[in-house]
Amino acid sequence: MKKATKKKTKVSKKKEEEKEELSPSENPESEVVHEIHDAPDGLFPLFLTSMTQNLFKIQADVDVTKEDPIKLIPKADIQSDLISRASISDFSVIKQAILDSPLDEILVGYDPTYFYGQNYFVCVTDDAVNLILHPPQSKEEVKEEEKSKRPPEWISLGSENEIDIEKVILNRDYIHVEISKKLMDFSKPCKFGDRDANDTYFEYKSFRDSGIEEIELLQINKGIQAVPELTEDSTQVDWYRPVNTSVQYEPRRFTEEDINTIKNSDDLTRFAKSTIYTFEKAMQENDLLNIFVDEFKDLGDEEMNLEHNMHINLQEYQSFTDLQHSKDRPVICIDWHPTQMGILGVSCVKSMTFDERAATGLNVKLKDSLILIWSLFDPIHPLLLLEAPDDIMSFQFNPQEPNIIAGGCINGQVVLWDISEYQDKLKMSRKSKYNLSETLQAKEKNTETPIIKYIVVSSIEHSHKMTVTSLQWLPKHMEVSSNGELLDEPSGEINQLITGSLDGQVYFWDLRFKKEIKMLDLTWRPLLKFSISSLDNTYDYGILSLNIQKQLIYEHDKKKEEKVKSLKFSENTSEKNDDANIEIDKKQLCKFFCGTEDGDLIYANWLSTETSEEKGSLSRVEHVFEGHYGPVCDIKRSPFFPTIILSVGGKSFRIWKEGVSEGPLLISPLSTCNLTSGEWSPTRPGVFFIGKRDGTIEIWDLIDRSNTPSLCQNISSTGVTFLIIHQYKNKTRANRQFLASGDDEGTLHVIEIPKNLTKIKRNEKSVMKNFFEREESRLGYITERKAIRAKEKDSFDIEHAEIKTDAAGNGDAAQGAQSQPQENQDGQQGMEGEEENEEERAALKLEEEFKEIEKNLNNDQENLILSDDDEEKPKETEEENNDI
Repeated sequence: MKKATKKKTKVSKKKEEEKEELSPSENPESEVVHEIHDAPDGLFPLFLTSMTQNLFKIQADVDVTKEDPIKLIPKADIQSDLISRASISDFSVIKQAILDSPLDEILVGYDPTYFYGQNYFVCVTDDAVNLILHPPQSKEEVKEEEKSKRPPEWISLGSENEIDIEKVILNRDYIHVEISKKLMDFSKPCKFGDRDANDTYFEYKSFRDSGIEEIELLQINKGIQAVPELTEDSTQVDWYRPVNTSVQYEPRRFTEEDINTIKNSDDLTRFAKSTIYTFEKAMQENDLLNIFVDEFKDLGDEEMNLEHNMHINLQEYQSFTDLQHSKDRPVICIDWHPTQMGILGVSCVKSMTFDERAATGLNVKLKDSLILIWSLFDPIHPLLLLEAPDDIMSFQFNPQEPNIIAGGCINGQVVLWDISEYQDKLKMSRKSKYNLSETLQAKEKNTETPIIKYIVVSSIEHSHKMTVTSLQWLPKHMEVSSNGELLDEPSGEINQLITGSLDGQVYFWDLRFKKEIKMLDLTWRPLLKFSISSLDNTYDYGILSLNIQKQLIYEHDKKKEEKVKSLKFSENTSEKNDDANIEIDKKQLCKFFCGTEDGDLIYANWLSTETSEEKGSLSRVEHVFEGHYGPVCDIKRSPFFPTIILSVGGKSFRIWKEGVSEGPLLISPLSTCNLTSGEWSPTRPGVFFIGKRDGTIEIWDLIDRSNTPSLCQNISSTGVTFLIIHQYKNKTRANRQFLASGDDEGTLHVIEIPKNLTKIKRNEKSVMKNFFEREESRLGYITERKAIRAKEKDSFDIEHAEIKTDAAGNGDAAQGAQSQPQENQDGQQGMEGEEENEEERAALKLEEEFKEIEKNLNNDQENLILSDDDEEKPKETEEENNDI
């Protein structure tokens, strides 16, 4: 029995030792040493085996310790472990919580004290992560921190007695000075006078006096209190603030009897007689001089040319180049975001031959056609990349819905993108903060640029057959029907766009072709098609640029534009009434300009017109202007004068006026290289910018000079390919203008335009209006003179031809009877001489009228430039001065 009991005791001891080796959670019979706390929401205690620890590299006391117990594990790794090991995985207990977690990385913590009941815990929510990373402080810890911040108490060691000994005590009495002033002198106005500074300036120079012996300096021990003594005091004073005790809200009115008595009183007549001369003098001064003119308004803004200004150089604000997507690719199109500040898009095209493009075929991966969305705050990484099926030759943001972007491809298709999901990325400031990554000091957040695929591409069967060279959104006050006519009451939304191509076709597209935009993919077809053919319909022009009439109401009707709700179109001329509804010429809005690759500027109408009654053929072209010795690359309409057109092509540019078919108003001299782009200034009527193939930008100011550019500056080592200006309105300072330009190397240059090129000069708009009118009259005069000279030449040729035929027919018989033919000939010459004299008189009369018109225009221009104060004296005062 004793042996059996000994064996039982030994077995019980072994079992107790094994139970002690087990963890508290595995040994239910052992006493819990540490208190188990409740886990917060999102935190799950979990027991991880050694195999799981080795798999995820979170071994206890090796990878994670008590001092550094936290580690982040990617969610994808845990999901793969759940898939591979299924229920055997230690994370299978909280499988659903991990799958529902919004975190990309799961926080796993080592719990050596079994605070939550297991050896590890897992956080699957942001709140649980913040609770572990930033635990709340207890009240005792807060009190200890406050105590540590308090300074220690000062203990006296006797140093204050030494300071008291060194104090300087004043034994002398203070000197009292009393200043008095008579009561009658109070509240009198001060009288100030002028005098030279030399009268009150005295200079006392140091010198050595031999009569005075040298004075030895005595050393004196003196203490100084470095810190002033602080005292707190308060006083009660009375505040005599002027307060209105009563307010009169309604005027006091006299009765009719009181008014009659005042009118008939002697005091009123006496007052009127005594003050009538003062009133007359004041009224005369008001007529002669406007007292409400702000004389300091234009202070500092002198009327100077560009060459006299201090700062006229264009400063580069920022430059953008992407080494992967835009380097060595010419910039073909640029557009600014209509509402978001500092955002712009760039389209780059590969420099490939036709054979190379044909070799790539339909392989989209080899093409790599993208639109880069840049921000002025990040010149290194583009914000977005818009993927396209082929190279984008022209694109534009929707002015009303900037999230919709339309683009034209080199294969003739039209593409749409939607970037509404990435608005937060566009609005991101210059420095983005990631609190979680900064706290953990982990690896940086992924900064790869997202690639957005197009949502709509037009049907290739119904698209252009060649490159889409121009794309523009129609304004919200214009809406085209399927037959090309403008609707009387547009919807007020921008849903239509117009495209031009090298195949000579112009298409109108409508986003409402289907119920939803996404349904347009591969089924989108144009609303209206027409071709720009020659007047005899023998061939089609290749369109490179296109410009439509977007301004609906002229400048003197801008005040009425706010009241306009619906527009009424008239078939004849534009009638501007005072009512809310304004009648506008419908046919005039349907006319547009387009430039061809042959150098022609075409004025067309998308409503078909008959070229001749006999043939009955239909043509959209109304007039063809020739003159450019190269492709017309750009056509821009003046923002101040909607009828003034700037065309750029070849080695020169021209300024035209809509409705004037005689020719251009202004022709530039030929440049040494080709011109690529042009852009009007949005704030100055006479300033525009020209981009050149040698990498320079010319600035033309027609008020300064019209034969040469006012400024020419180089901005790139390669050719400038595109120019566009955008203006940002600033409340605190003047409006800022930025010029975006691209070059052949794929670099985007953003240039800030200086103030003297943005601020409008005095009377600049009226001066430019007179300039264009004078050039128009000059052009009309030249065409009339050419017609007269052509008639004179024809009559001269006919006359000499008749003389030669008569001389050859008569022969020797004419020599025998010389007298009679000579008399007849003299009579004919007399009659023809009288006709020539009449034509010469008419020509001289026209020339005199033109000189008078030019003289009047010059006088008007001088009067506009002069200020309002410098008016000419009347003739009566001049005659009186001459008599004196």
